[in-house]
Amino acid sequence: MNETPVPRPPERRGRGSGWAIAMVLLTIACLVLPIVLIRSAMTRVRSLGGTAESALIAVRHIADGFRTGEVETTLRSYGAEVHGASRFQFAELKQLESFERKDSTSLAWGAIPLPDVVVEARGAVVYTYVLDLQKRWDLRLTDRTVDVLAPAPEFSTPALDPSTLVFETKQGSVLRDEESVRKALQTGLSALLAERAKAHLPLVRETGRKATETFVRNFLLSRYDDAAGMTVRVRFADEAPTAPSVAPLSIRQ
Repeated sequence: MNETPVPRPPERRGRGSGWAIAMVLLTIACLVLPIVLIRSAMTRVRSLGGTAESALIAVRHIADGFRTGEVETTLRSYGAEVHGASRFQFAELKQLESFERKDSTSLAWGAIPLPDVVVEARGAVVYTYVLDLQKRWDLRLTDRTVDVLAPAPEFSTPALDPSTLVFETKQGSVLRDEESVRKALQTGLSALLAERAKAHLPLVRETGRKATETFVRNFLLSRYDDAAGMTVRVRFADEAPTAPSVAPLSIRQ
């Protein structure tokens, strides 16, 4: 008797190969996804100006800065960045100035003297005193004290307010040309103002010293995490090492 074969259910194909493909895709995802995330984060940091990276670099110690000799260089760049120029203005003085010119002459080879002419010029002047950031700055760290040897103070061209400038003939004569004396005084005002600016430097030296200490203080605090609590002392290059100084400035946050 012939037996009719019973049909078997169709075998499920590809079950094992499907799991293999899924595992391969999962492995690739685990490898690729972290790379994509890291690259995305780096791109975001660059788009923000490298804030996170800069924050990591900025964590430094003041002793390391002195050891590597980078303090003076970064001080110059800091000053130029903050003040927008290569000179640090540390004092300003406003004065009402008065200048006189006396002119004497005679006739007959000195035998006949003529009356003197005295002309006065008065006006408001602003004197600006600066330190050159491009010149040498010496900074030394001893214990918790930063000693600064700054360049000698200089002054910019004095600013005379023309609206306040007044000329007055204090002594004249009909025998003399008073106008020529006035013009001579006006022509020489620039040199006279420069001399007066130099003479006024002692009036602003201690104010400038304090401003310079504050300038260095802000620089150290902006660059070094451990600058708080240190003391800053400033001496200018035109001062003797034993020159008296006002009380030093301590750095406080």
